[in-house]
Amino acid sequence: MDTDFNSSASSTRKIDLPGDLLIDVLARVASSSFTDLFNAKLSCRDFLGAAEDEFIFQHVSIDKFPVIHWFPPSEELLLFLNRCVDKGNPEAMFRQGMIEFFSRARIETGLEYLKRATEKGHVEATYVYGMILLSRGSQSGQQGLNILNSMKVTRSNYLKLRECRAKIKTIIREMWINNSISLNEVTCKCQERNMFGMRKRKFEEEEEVICCDACGWYLEVISFCKIVDGVV
Repeated sequence: MDTDFNSSASSTRKIDLPGDLLIDVLARVASSSFTDLFNAKLSCRDFLGAAEDEFIFQHVSIDKFPVIHWFPPSEELLLFLNRCVDKGNPEAMFRQGMIEFFSRARIETGLEYLKRATEKGHVEATYVYGMILLSRGSQSGQQGLNILNSMKVTRSNYLKLRECRAKIKTIIREMWINNSISLNEVTCKCQERNMFGMRKRKFEEEEEVICCDACGWYLEVISFCKIVDGVV
């Protein structure tokens, strides 16, 4: 998708609104559709100028752009996506983290992008970052468990977890995987026979198991490793 991101139109109008309000309006538009943002930029001079604010780049939707570009993207598109990453767009940082960690095998760089996206509340980044840390076991495993527990997976919102997993699976299938993850043992309350920490947990539609949080997420990280390895 090669759109001229720096286009301006001589027919643009001027709207007399406070700058902060203009930016807020554009951010709301940008969060739902890049196309609508682009059209808004062409509609008046004020929107054209306000669209360069970093707040816009933090909230603009990039869902219409592919995660993996099989053909070299235009210079304008590449500049736009890089600015989204630099300005802290959660989806852009998540995508960059996936590419850095799994394709380019730049582990620390990839983890940093995933961590930053997680801190912004990005669901898929939270899942992947938590899975990677949990797979490492030990102190990192506990940190990963805490992150995954923050997703508050329950029976009522399990569908969201499945959608999250499906999106990640689609992305990974499009990538060249040059860095897999190894699974280390995860200590769980079930092993400690602490029955107070145990409860029913549903991670697959066809089965229901009784487990603690660590045990439940351990089952999930096994599935995640299979996705990365292309087994499922």
